[in-house]
Amino acid sequence: MERRLKTATLALILGLAAAQLIQPNTINPPVNPSRSVWNDHGVNPKVAEVLRRACADCHSHETEWPWYSRISPISWMVARHVEDGRAKLNLSNWTPSQDQMEEILDSVEKTKMPLSSYYLMHPKARLSEADRAVLRAWVDGGATTVASN
Repeated sequence: MERRLKTATLALILGLAAAQLIQPNTINPPVNPSRSVWNDHGVNPKVAEVLRRACADCHSHETEWPWYSRISPISWMVARHVEDGRAKLNLSNWTPSQDQMEEILDSVEKTKMPLSSYYLMHPKARLSEADRAVLRAWVDGGATTVASN
């Protein structure tokens, strides 16, 4: 029994070491500041702060890749979340629309976003009721903002 445990442990260690050779791409694409939500004059600075703090790592080309994003197999999960997040909403390629804004608010209100797993290492991303109120006001006033862009 002890020999099997040692063999299994060695196999696990070798497997994890080999997994380190397979690393996802964690290089952020270039950012065109003129297309960023943070440079959209129709976006209130409070809204921009909430989006940057709680959404930017997965939903922009300005991802700050943490240390654990370099350790496989965790790196694969993190890279996949960022890839999926950017595909769904990319704040670096912001095209304002009322539908997009409402979808952001809906995800936040239903606590689908930010992902609960993200809070473990990013507690500042947790949205307060005040943060949600800022986003609500933005979306409620968004029809005029979007129409003027």
